[in-house]
Amino acid sequence: MAAIKEAKGPDFSALPEGCIARVVSLTSPAEACRLATLSPNFKSACDSDVVWASFLPPECPQTVSRSVSSLKELYFSLCDDPVLIGDGKMSYSLDRHSGKKCIMLSARALSITWGDTPIYWSWTCLPNSRFAEVAKLIDVCWLEIRGMISSGMLSPETHYAAYLVFKITPASHGFEFQPVEVEARFAGDEAGKREHSVMLAPAEGSGNYPKERRDGWSEIELGEFLTKEGQDGEVEMSVMETKGGNWKAGLVVEGIEIRPKDGK
Repeated sequence: MAAIKEAKGPDFSALPEGCIARVVSLTSPAEACRLATLSPNFKSACDSDVVWASFLPPECPQTVSRSVSSLKELYFSLCDDPVLIGDGKMSYSLDRHSGKKCIMLSARALSITWGDTPIYWSWTCLPNSRFAEVAKLIDVCWLEIRGMISSGMLSPETHYAAYLVFKITPASHGFEFQPVEVEARFAGDEAGKREHSVMLAPAEGSGNYPKERRDGWSEIELGEFLTKEGQDGEVEMSVMETKGGNWKAGLVVEGIEIRPKDGK
């Protein structure tokens, strides 16, 4: 029997590096990293500034000043090390998988009921916080935290989720059996109103309990929303008790983070 010849497809690695780079720039950061393993020619093309300029938000090179040797290095620097913006009251980073923008509002950028009343809340610094100050709950009978962000600061056509980033101290009380109502939606969008109850106290179980982050903080999802091309509305986020009277203490709030939902 005659030997069957192995079918061969086109050798794309023989294409000019600039041509490969243009094609790869139409994919995604994750795909560019995968394609870079195919051959030395592909790696050189996939690592080029032509490719990574397409994955960085248009305003990024003008607003971020970092000592990096390439746009690929800048991209991953922004994924791993958020930059402070808005007078240090917000942080800006990129989602590693998609390159979509992630914004975190610090506690100082939020509206916290009685937050400026020293007998109820104090403001302090913690070494593992990205912000200069965090809000520490001393004792309140009513918990209400609200935040707002313009969707124009985020990436368009992106499925986002908002998360309260916080800690519960060992001396905390009042959160064990008291749920709070949380939500994230565009202002005035009554059809998108989806309040739901969560627990802030650590516990094993369903998704309605906080999860520990790699940075040592905890987070709980407040809600989801979709940004659209050309849309510039206000997104409202809230954490609120449905009824007061239950005194509580020991909550430390770093802020609210808005990032793509599961990399979408």
